[in-house]
Amino acid sequence: MTIWKKYKIFIVIILIVIAGAAIPNYFAVTTTPSLNERIFFIVKSRQIEKLKKGDYVMFSLLKSKPESDLPTKLVRMIKAKGEDSEIKKIGCVAGEELKNIGSEFYCKDKLIAKAKEYSLGGERLKKFEFSGKIPEGNMFLVGDHVDSYDSRYFGFIKAKDI
Repeated sequence: MTIWKKYKIFIVIILIVIAGAAIPNYFAVTTTPSLNERIFFIVKSRQIEKLKKGDYVMFSLLKSKPESDLPTKLVRMIKAKGEDSEIKKIGCVAGEELKNIGSEFYCKDKLIAKAKEYSLGGERLKKFEFSGKIPEGNMFLVGDHVDSYDSRYFGFIKAKDI
């Protein structure tokens, strides 16, 4: 077996990561388990009205929310990694009905997320409390993983911050 055949997948992954690093304005590579996808093609657009439920968006959590509203451990982690861009999926958009029943969040009566009481590290999580029509200019963002830190905890993100 040649080296190419033996390490083919590894080499392809390395090339994708290098390409992503070489063209940072167009690609994002994520290693977090909070998203099902790993490689994102970034489209820089201010056409917020074209965004829809299920689209992935990139935003800065520290620019969107006051640090005092976020867990101290999370703020330290974001600052330590030196990169403040987060990618989440749009779970519910402005004008849609978001219901919070217990620990579950529903958009138009469809379950989109369930909040946890404690983080993986054992920290108590403060759940976002809201039921009603999502205000204009806001979005409820969710990760693909049960342990994703998303709008279940930090609340709405303004579309202008996307």
